[in-house]
Amino acid sequence: MVLAGDRDRDQAVAALRENFLRGRLTLDELSARTDVVLRARSLKELRGALAGLPRTMPFAHTAVRGGLAVLLTGVWLLFSFSLLVVLGLVALIHGASAPALIAFVLVWLVPTYLLARLWRGVLPRSPS
Repeated sequence: MVLAGDRDRDQAVAALRENFLRGRLTLDELSARTDVVLRARSLKELRGALAGLPRTMPFAHTAVRGGLAVLLTGVWLLFSFSLLVVLGLVALIHGASAPALIAFVLVWLVPTYLLARLWRGVLPRSPS
């Protein structure tokens, strides 16, 4: 059993408050779940009090991830443009060969895939 600390309880209460403000909890549910959180001794009890609610991220964390995504997107655009210029020069000088084209595509796909994963983590998901 992993014990819950004061910081864990504070974060759980903040998550409950956020869900209440978004209309996902009634005042009675907020009160009952907050009581459970404040009396919780383990992380399992905290998770039980938050069961059925979507996970919320603190605003600062979301803002930092969004800023990082924008910065990395700019770097990716410069990288893609530079790679396209190099590909054009290689094609002009040496001719376009299948291995060269495959190499360029693979070099471009890796950072593109990683950036797409980052964007999926930053953009809000539509409710299902």
